[in-house]
Amino acid sequence: MFDIRYKSHHDVKNIIDKKMGRKIVTPFTFNRVLKDSPKVEEGGIYVHTPYCDKICSFCNMNRKQIDNDLNDYTEYLCKEFKKYGEKKYIKEKKITAIFFGGGTPTIYKPHQLEKILSTLRENFNISDDCEFTFETTLHNLTWEKLEIMEKYGVNRISIGIQTFSNRGRKLLNRTYEKDYITSRIKEIRERFKGLICIDIIYNYPDQTDEEIEDDAKTACELGVDSISFYSLMIQEGSQISKDRSENKVVFKYNLARDKELHDKFLNITLSNGYSILEHTKITNGKDQYRYIRNVNSFSDLIAMGVGAGGRVSDYEFFHLNKLISFYAYDNELKFRVKKLSGILQYKTVELNEIKEFSKEAYENIYKLLEDYEKKGLIKLTDKTMEYTLDGVFWGNSITASLVEEMMNYNR
Repeated sequence: MFDIRYKSHHDVKNIIDKKMGRKIVTPFTFNRVLKDSPKVEEGGIYVHTPYCDKICSFCNMNRKQIDNDLNDYTEYLCKEFKKYGEKKYIKEKKITAIFFGGGTPTIYKPHQLEKILSTLRENFNISDDCEFTFETTLHNLTWEKLEIMEKYGVNRISIGIQTFSNRGRKLLNRTYEKDYITSRIKEIRERFKGLICIDIIYNYPDQTDEEIEDDAKTACELGVDSISFYSLMIQEGSQISKDRSENKVVFKYNLARDKELHDKFLNITLSNGYSILEHTKITNGKDQYRYIRNVNSFSDLIAMGVGAGGRVSDYEFFHLNKLISFYAYDNELKFRVKKLSGILQYKTVELNEIKEFSKEAYENIYKLLEDYEKKGLIKLTDKTMEYTLDGVFWGNSITASLVEEMMNYNR
């Protein structure tokens, strides 16, 4: 059906950047924007912690194993909060979504965590209903840290479970076995008022039907508020990639098996009251995942921390390290292409929105949609397109084909 199954919205963004290029601008150009008032009041914040105390075997993210007490990095983040918080553009923003990612942002000591969160609060206009997320592992989320997080407004935690299978957890270099994990999540549910979300990885080496079915059933039994589920992506630089190259791990990607596991997981969770939020996320209805809506809409996202990337107006920026950042400008066409890719992440999409962003290319894009309907990937009505279960599996490949059609048309 497709030559490649793209597994993530990052794959689509990479296609756009590769085809349309990046117009790099100077820090001076970017900083001029921060002296103006924003066109839209709402915005988000992303804070990156590039440290872990244990590295997952599949991970190649911007992180390294901790080798100090993080006092320096704590001070650095607090200075970044003050630096960005005093800019006119950001002072006038109302922050409606905050996401602490990593790495492992619960790796800080309690007093460091308190300083980070109190300084953040002091320097930004955070809305009363702000969705405030922390990524975490179970082994470094203490009750003291959880109380501090809740004190400063954290109302959503995302726990990197990956799998409940003891065999799978060992392969992915995760801490603890299933019994401890499930009991701990139940305890967190009793002590934390916010949403509990988890990540699940499927199609790791030799994963069985029983393992994927148990992951789905266990998540449902625990009543987690949402699940991000991804097919294992073996990236260069990860430990599992090194083990594979040295024949320590045997893993041959099989597309048919990938789909079997994907569909088994979805069929169980959907039959237990969950619904599809976007291609790789399901929810029980309580979790609206405002942060990913910010990302998918390419709205303002103030990013701070080494390895953090964000967006202000028509400019994207990325902090390579404490001293060097780079900035890129999106022209009107590239911004529309990105907007199109963002709305196509969701289960149901308004055709008027597709038309708004694709404009001249809409007729060609609609012909592709009609073809995908014939193939059983989507359903079309007068006003919407909706992905079928097969369409969700191929969702990012469908998105890639539509944005490529738009880019080719406007070449």
